[in-house]
Amino acid sequence: MKRHALILSLAVFAASLAAAPAPQGAPPLPGTETVELSSNERDLYPRLEDVAIRAIERLPGEVGVSLDLMSDIPGFSHFVSSRNGEPFRKVEGGRLVLRFEDRHTPDVQITDTIVRAVDKAGKASGDRSININYYPRELYAKAGQTAPGYVIVRKTDIPIAATRVADWIVDEPTREDIDFAAATWGRKLEGAAAPLDKARRLARAIMEDLQSHRGTPSDKMNAPPFEQYRRAMAGEDRVWCGNLAEIFVHASNALGVPARVIKMARVLSKGEAYDLMTAEGHATTEIFDAVMNEWVWLDLTFLMTGMELPGRGWIHMAEMVRALNDPEQIGELRAVAYDPATKTETRQAVTASPALASLLNFFKKDQTFTYTRRSAR
Repeated sequence: MKRHALILSLAVFAASLAAAPAPQGAPPLPGTETVELSSNERDLYPRLEDVAIRAIERLPGEVGVSLDLMSDIPGFSHFVSSRNGEPFRKVEGGRLVLRFEDRHTPDVQITDTIVRAVDKAGKASGDRSININYYPRELYAKAGQTAPGYVIVRKTDIPIAATRVADWIVDEPTREDIDFAAATWGRKLEGAAAPLDKARRLARAIMEDLQSHRGTPSDKMNAPPFEQYRRAMAGEDRVWCGNLAEIFVHASNALGVPARVIKMARVLSKGEAYDLMTAEGHATTEIFDAVMNEWVWLDLTFLMTGMELPGRGWIHMAEMVRALNDPEQIGELRAVAYDPATKTETRQAVTASPALASLLNFFKKDQTFTYTRRSAR
C-alpha cells in the first residue's frame, strides 16, 4: 500500500460553495482572472458514515447522474434505495443511478431518493435522502434565455466523502509492537472506555517517560518509533517534536486508538548551505475517536492533551489553527496542559498559556501542514 502526502495551506482555508442554475454572465474583464474559494478540509477530516457519496458523475450519452456510495457500518453488505416513493431496491455494486427523460419540454423533473445501508444480518441504517432535479434547456428558452440544461444535487443529508478515516491511519504496528505497547503502557489505560480517554492517558504516560530526555536527537533516532523510545529511555539519545509524535502515534495505534502525525514547515527555497524557511518545522498529532466520530488534536511537545472551544468541545488541528489566528476566537480557546513533574492537568485560556508564543509561531496563518494518507490501490 503506497502513501502520499496532502498539503493544506491556510491561505485557501474556506468552505466550498455550490452554484445554483443562473445565467453564466459576462466573461472576466481583459487582464483579469477568476479565483475560486476552495478547501480540502473535508477530505482531510473524514468521519465514520453509515452512507456517504464517494463520487458523483454524469451519465455518458444520457441525462442523469451516477453516485458511488460507501458505508462504514460494521458488517456492511449493500445499499437499498427508493426513488419518489417506489419500493426499495438493492443498489448493485454501490452505484446509484438516477436517470431523467429528455422530453424537450420546459418541465422540471424532480427526484427524491431515500438510501439505506444494510449489514450482513439484514439490519438497515436510518434513512438518508437526496434531492436531484433536472432543469431542461427548454425551461430557459421559454424565457428567451440561451442556457444548457442542468442536473443539480439540490439537497441531501448524505455527506460527500472522497476519503475514509482508515485512509489516514498509515502507521502499522507489528505484533511485537502491540505486545510492547501493552506491556509498557497497557496498565495505565485500564478503565478508560472512550478512545480519547485512552489517548490522553497514553500521552500523559509518554510525557512522564520522556520529559527528562528532551533535546536535539542524533541521526540514530531515524529509527522505528519504539527503538527511538528505547534509545531515549536508556539515555543514549534525546527526543524532540518528531520523535514524540512518532512514538505517541505508534503506541496509540498499537493500543487500538487510530492516530496520525501531521508535519509542518514552509520552505521557500533549498540550497547547498541552508534552506530558507518562512515557517519553522514541527510535528504534531491527532487521534480519531469513533465514539465521538471526531478527530482530536494533542501535542506532546507542548505538553497538551487537547484543546477545547466553548460549544464545540474537543477540536482538531485545523479548527485550532483557525481559532488561534482569529482575534475574535483566540480568547475562547482552552488548552488542556499536563505537568509531568507534578502529574497534574489544568485547563486554561490559551492566551494565558506559557506556550502561546510557540503555538503562534508554529501554527501561524502562512504555515504549511502536510498530512499523509494511503494511496489508491
